[in-house]
Amino acid sequence: MDVDFQMEVKDREEAERELGAGGGRGRTSRYEPIAQKWDELGDDESIVLSDLKKNDIQNLRNLLYRRFGKENVIVRSAKQADDTFKAVVRAREGNEYLRDE
Repeated sequence: MDVDFQMEVKDREEAERELGAGGGRGRTSRYEPIAQKWDELGDDESIVLSDLKKNDIQNLRNLLYRRFGKENVIVRSAKQADDTFKAVVRAREGNEYLRDE
């Protein structure tokens, strides 16, 4: 069988970065800067986000849980008086709030 393309083996994170972290859809997630910042932080640091919509929370969870594993990171959110949401991204402690599938 002839192969007309190049192939390399890389670790998952490096391979995803080469795609622009858009999952192969040709675009970068607007939440990518948050994922990059999370990757740089220590376990005792958190990211606080505000003025989010409900959809932003779910999209952020999807990206972070897929990238870092839902066992390792948690996104907690709360609705604010102005109907926006505030979220905290931090390391998950043990199985804290982890749902069985």
